[in-house]
This record gives sequence, C-alpha cells and structure tokens, in this order.
Amino acid sequence: MASLNSLVKKKVALFDSVPEKLQTAALKTQAQIWKRIEPILQDMDVDSSGNISQTEDNIRRIAIISEELKKVLAGGEYKEAVRTFLSSIDEGVQLTDEIARNFEKGFEPSEIQRQIVNISKQNAINTFFGGGLDARFTQPFLEQLTSNIAARAPLNEAVNALRGLVTGTDANDGRLLANIKTTASTAQAIADRSYSAAVNEQLNIQWYEYLGGEIPTTRPFCEHREGQIFHRGEIEAWGDGKNSAGINDIRDGSWAGRIEGTDSRSIFTFVGGWNCRHYLVPVPDNKVPATIKARAKAEGFYE
Repeated sequence: MASLNSLVKKKVALFDSVPEKLQTAALKTQAQIWKRIEPILQDMDVDSSGNISQTEDNIRRIAIISEELKKVLAGGEYKEAVRTFLSSIDEGVQLTDEIARNFEKGFEPSEIQRQIVNISKQNAINTFFGGGLDARFTQPFLEQLTSNIAARAPLNEAVNALRGLVTGTDANDGRLLANIKTTASTAQAIADRSYSAAVNEQLNIQWYEYLGGEIPTTRPFCEHREGQIFHRGEIEAWGDGKNSAGINDIRDGSWAGRIEGTDSRSIFTFVGGWNCRHYLVPVPDNKVPATIKARAKAEGFYE
C-alpha cells in the first residue's frame, strides 16, 4: 500500500495539472471557432455604406453560425480535453479510496458514494457542453450578432467586436477560455471533495491538513491555513462564519471568495471558495502534534 504522504502528493499534482490542459485546449478551440465563422460573417449582406442589411440571408446566417459553434465545441481537441478532465475526477476518486485504506484497511465505497461521483461528473459536463456553456459563450455571441443585424451595424465594427468575444482581447479572455478559468478548477475540486467528504464522514475522520500550495492569486483565507492541521470542529466553525483555531480572518461571517451557502457541512466540499485549489486531507490521530490537540481541546472540540 502506498504511503499516505505519497498519495496526497499525487492528488495535489493531479489537480494542479488538469485545469491547465483544459485552458490550453480552450484557446485552440477559440481559434478554430473563429476560423470557421469569420468567413460567414464577412459574407454578410451589407448596404452601400458597409452596414449590415436586414435580409433573409443574414438571418439564415445566424442559424448557420449557431450550427458551426456546436460542431466545433462537440469535437476535436476541446472534447478530448474535457474527457481527460472527467478522467481526472475518476483518478482523484481512486486516490481518495487509497487514502481511506490507510485508515480502514478494507474500505470500499458505497453505492451512494459512487453516485455522488457520477452526479458531480454530469454537473461538470453541463458546465463545459450544456447550459453553462450556452449561457456564458454561445448565447452571448448569438445575441450580439443578432443585435448587430437589428441595428444595421457597420460590418467591420461588428466583426471586430465578435472576434473579441470569441478569441479575446488584450483586456479580456475569449468567452470559452473565461468559462474554463471560472469553472474548471471549482468543478473538479467540488467533485473530488464531495466524494472525499462522504468517505471521510463514513470513516469518522477528526483531523485534517489544509493542503494545496500557494500561487499569486491565493486568497488570505487559504494562505493563513496552508499546511496546517485542524480538528473537524475548527473547520466546521469556519463554515458557520466563526473564527477558530487561533485564526482571526473571518469578518461578518464571511471571507473573500466564499461560496454562498457554505456552512459547517458544505465547507468540506467548498473549502476556501471559488477556484480554491486546497483540500482537507485526513490525518491520523497519532500524527497530530500535542500542541494542536491542546488548542482544539481548549475550544471544546477534542477530549
């Protein structure tokens, strides 16, 4: 059996690498989308001043572009990157099971726990292909295109604005990449943590290490907890909006980046909040320093 430490390192490395691969695929897909739809846009009917005309052919071009968007997003590198992303959730589950066996040798996940994973994966699929992608990318593009036709906008200006929406500008990411950056890490982490929380609850885990490393965008909430061990009760207190474990950074029951609905239970899934890279990793009682036990005892969480 692999050591607990090596399993934890594998898990942290896994969840560092996969979202970056998905972002790379999103960039390439944005370029592919623009290559497919720019000729259709440039072929739009215009008047003598170069303004988009309100013609039946232009209305039909909206439907053609909509189909082209669907085709590119449903195939190729983007689809493969999402498949890899979903596989990483399964790999994370396997690592969680191996970690659990360090606490209970014969551990096997229940059917309910397996269903939690499947639901989380379906939620991720909806984010990258379904309603989530439509709301953040497809619909804004089509709405802007339709508005340009309705307003008889100059074609050159409309094409430039739509290019920025698809491939991005100096100031903003393209909508597909922006969707990935906003949701990928969170979706992956929530899927894994939801399963881990169910397993840890079954094993009655009492101690956790807050792990995930630090990057330039690490929020203070995570920075103050990185690499430290906490009792379950201390973590639950944070979820309820209370300071605990000698850390005083929760204000008015919240902190920067906190996901709405975080409470004493869901904090084991949401942890630090949106795009949080951190995990609450189980720690055996005999590996917890006496000073930490004393701190938890003083707060009434440990006997």
